[in-house]
Amino acid sequence: MKKASREKEWTFQDSLKEFLKDPEIKKAYDDLEADDQVKRALIELRIRTKQTQKKLADKLDTKQAYISRIEKGGVSPTVNYIAKMADALNADAEIIFRPRGSKEVIKAILVKEKKGKYKTK
Repeated sequence: MKKASREKEWTFQDSLKEFLKDPEIKKAYDDLEADDQVKRALIELRIRTKQTQKKLADKLDTKQAYISRIEKGGVSPTVNYIAKMADALNADAEIIFRPRGSKEVIKAILVKEKKGKYKTK
């Protein structure tokens, strides 16, 4: 009778670990992570506010396809556009910086002014 093989199956995570050993690939992967977090937050906020991509696009005077491209990662919106999206989704947008090794927090809070412009406080 043959013994069952004890070899581990090669998984996507195994491949990813191997690829990430290359410093250039790791840097590109890490660069995408920040975009993915913003994208996921915008999608979650849109869903929580029960808005379709079309409804959000109408509020932003753009096309549904553009919102779709943002959510899929095909386009990286500017910080100003992210603030406009947050406003259209009835939310505030903040960027928080934490110097490494410090508990200090530096915030860039995007606030809509009466003239429709955004500023940092």
